[in-house]
Amino acid sequence: MRALMLMTSLAVGAGACEATGPHVDGVEPGRGARGATVVVRGAGFCGEGRAQAGGGCDPLPPGSVVFGLDLPAARGRIERWADDEIAVTVPAAAAVGPTVVVVTVDGRSSNGGDFEVLP
Repeated sequence: MRALMLMTSLAVGAGACEATGPHVDGVEPGRGARGATVVVRGAGFCGEGRAQAGGGCDPLPPGSVVFGLDLPAARGRIERWADDEIAVTVPAAAAVGPTVVVVTVDGRSSNGGDFEVLP
């Protein structure tokens, strides 16, 4: 009984301390060539306290959008940044093939959104 109470207590305590960060719902279109502009959709891209009523961020957060987890991971050029979507250019250095797109804001990284870099 004590072990169950301790486990329940730890689980509740762990959930209460979790910090929220950016979350990627998807990348549209799901595939594209280097140099193409894609839109990363999700939530929490403005970071803590920067989201505005119209969806924009003020000020813009320190952040990045990276294509790939393995080397060569490549940072995309940002075209537009809002709390629920980021328009980004697929970098020339992105590896061809299936990869993931990761958004980092205030040092917190999102889950990876599936994407395929075309030749």
